[in-house]
Amino acid sequence: MGGYTVIDLETTGLSPRQHDRIVEIAAVYVSETGQIEGEWTTLVNPGRDVGPTNLHGICAKDVLDAPVFADIAPHVLRSVTGRTIVAHNSRFDTGFLAAEFIRAGVPLGALPLPSLCTMQWAPKFLSAQSRRLVDCCAAAGVQLENAHSALGDARATAQLLMAYLMCCGTPIPWHQVTHDCSCYAWPTYNGVLPNVSMVHRPTVQERRPDAWLDRIVSRLPRVNDDAGDSYLEVLGRALVDQYLSVHEQTALLLLAEDLGLSREQIHELHVRYLRAMAAVALQDGVVTAQERRDLDHVAACLGLAPDEVNRSLAVESPAASMSLGSINLRPGDRVVITGDTQRTRDEWIDRLLGAGLEHGGVTKATRVLVAADPDSLSGKATKARNYGIPIITEAAFERIFDDYCSTHCN
Repeated sequence: MGGYTVIDLETTGLSPRQHDRIVEIAAVYVSETGQIEGEWTTLVNPGRDVGPTNLHGICAKDVLDAPVFADIAPHVLRSVTGRTIVAHNSRFDTGFLAAEFIRAGVPLGALPLPSLCTMQWAPKFLSAQSRRLVDCCAAAGVQLENAHSALGDARATAQLLMAYLMCCGTPIPWHQVTHDCSCYAWPTYNGVLPNVSMVHRPTVQERRPDAWLDRIVSRLPRVNDDAGDSYLEVLGRALVDQYLSVHEQTALLLLAEDLGLSREQIHELHVRYLRAMAAVALQDGVVTAQERRDLDHVAACLGLAPDEVNRSLAVESPAASMSLGSINLRPGDRVVITGDTQRTRDEWIDRLLGAGLEHGGVTKATRVLVAADPDSLSGKATKARNYGIPIITEAAFERIFDDYCSTHCN
């Protein structure tokens, strides 16, 4: 077969030996003469927390419908068999690749997997400031677009490889690597590739906060007029932290479907909720800057137009007495922290214990789970959902904790 397969991965962490997983993979095919022949990419559901979202830009909700690695293993296998695997810092990528293959039950030959590392060969061809991909690309005149996305980095690495090929002539200096890769004993896969829906990372536009409302609309049956109170009660509990996670959106979708609510009814209920929230903000006659930000944010979560906040503030809403949902802590309540929160875990534990609250693992007695990402796929978050325990953002818990301390702490 011959040729090169340039791969790049985004992962939940730094080591497969620490149970880190792949969350995105991309492959770019390059011919032996340095021509791009094709590419593919997909997000991968790691079955756990997605890791450093601030680095790779992938949120838990992005991977909920993505395939697991076992689903795409035949595609990956077909992509690398008989070809030279290329990556920038290839020991990192091939280490994760091997771990995922083994976890998926794919038998491998000798490890580590043979590969060509563009980072290792950089000093021979480039005068780069460092061996980092961004610096190597700058030295080679390669444009690095969408850094820290698997496809963006794989495309840039492919361009680096092409630059090396133009410089090295024949025979290529890594001929032993290409020989080892072509002879590697990959398991044979002769069947038809399974039909897997590859999931791409969303664009900024696709992340709009009201996109979930369209999902409700697409599945709604005919109108039923008697379900508003039930929907508003669940909505109030879901918005206790002024955020709708994908899991909460899905729960509302299913509830609306069960209650027979139409798009128009959903919209009206959301307007009623926002107006009740506006009425609460107006109780003291002043809408603070923070209250206005909260109103704008909730309106966006509810799929309402920005000017709906102004209308809500201008209308004396009959829904003012409607409960907006709350979490009232009591001394001895158990609070669990998960994810990479702004405050360190130790800091939160000290604050909780000092205020007379408990901290530990998730049990049925847990009052609330505070998550850096409410859509987290961590074991704690999964267990909390199974127990029906509220999962809220750190910012929301800060407000709840401050209210608790003002009442119960000296």
